[in-house]
Amino acid sequence: MRIRRREATARAGPTPNGRATDVETTTPRAWNLWELERLAQDLDGDDRAQERKLLLLHLRDVADTSGHLPPEFDPLVRDVFGARLGELAR
Repeated sequence: MRIRRREATARAGPTPNGRATDVETTTPRAWNLWELERLAQDLDGDDRAQERKLLLLHLRDVADTSGHLPPEFDPLVRDVFGARLGELAR
């Protein structure tokens, strides 16, 4: 499996709750698998729903006991979830 890195140029602005997100930065982030699964449920029904379900199933093998994924998987998560990651506040 090849992981492509996306280069972003701008930082995301504050969310409605006032927190800034780093979704559009190039700094790798350790996403939480459980939060990603909740987001995937909200997005269920679109064209990439099956891809997200399979990805999350396989990512369970690499998540730690608290559900955090290694930062190396950041580009893959960003590719599959896209702009909707902004809904996950830090």
